[in-house]
Amino acid sequence: MEFKQIRTFLEITEAGTFQKAARSLGLSQPALSRQIFLLEKELKVSLMTRGPKNIRLTNEGEKLLVYSKRLKELWEEIHEAMDERGKSISGSYSISAGGTVSAWILPKILIHFKKKFPKVKLSVREGDNLDTRESLLRGDVDIAILTSPVSIPGIIVRDFLEDKIVPVVPRNHRILLNSKNLYKQMEKESFIFYHPASSMQIIINKKLKSLKRKFTASVGMELRSVESVLKSIEAGLGIGFLSKFSIPSNLSAIPILELEMERSFKLCYRKNSRPGISLLAEEVIQITNTLYRQNERG
Repeated sequence: MEFKQIRTFLEITEAGTFQKAARSLGLSQPALSRQIFLLEKELKVSLMTRGPKNIRLTNEGEKLLVYSKRLKELWEEIHEAMDERGKSISGSYSISAGGTVSAWILPKILIHFKKKFPKVKLSVREGDNLDTRESLLRGDVDIAILTSPVSIPGIIVRDFLEDKIVPVVPRNHRILLNSKNLYKQMEKESFIFYHPASSMQIIINKKLKSLKRKFTASVGMELRSVESVLKSIEAGLGIGFLSKFSIPSNLSAIPILELEMERSFKLCYRKNSRPGISLLAEEVIQITNTLYRQNERG
């Protein structure tokens, strides 16, 4: 049984004749007769008889009319619900991002989001750039925050936030007390790096390679998380690189413009996402603009 058969049955019942129903539906009378024939064949009953002026429902037809009206109401509710879901943010959603975004950027965004949408559940999954990308492609998460460049078929890419990666030491570090010959001073220090495959370390290695004539970094540690690097810098174990968003007040950037690295975060989601994702993405971007980009201008 198909719903179009029920719709045809209801239209004929309301119109009173096949001719009026055909005109209303924009179909031929034989097409309507075919739908009723298929419906009667499946239900194995006669639903109506044709009179000289109008149709008359049989007892079985009267019973079907009651259920058909319920089905029509339910069908309309389904369409309304689907339409509303596409026009609103509701239910549960998930975002995947790297350590910097998950720990220092998203929390502020989530606070504002939850105030505006208290009934919406928005969960965060932390992972490196590759894990986050794969999670999005598999459909494990609704939105992914990735480091550019991002070019993936079937994925919508939106500008999210601009970042700077800088060399950082404790505020009382000797390098900050003497700004002369900073490169020579840094060569005497140990560096705290990230895992070689991390997107952050790839950016750092590219920058250091371009400066290899000026100095060579001595690697003392290779750590997997931003938090581990940060704690090691705080402990005075070496020079590390952090996002400008994750530098606490007890640490300070070494003032060398050549060692500043820019990176762009992109908000990504699948083109054929479930309803509400594009609206969620827009909302997150608007909150981000309010919290971060306006602050940069001010």
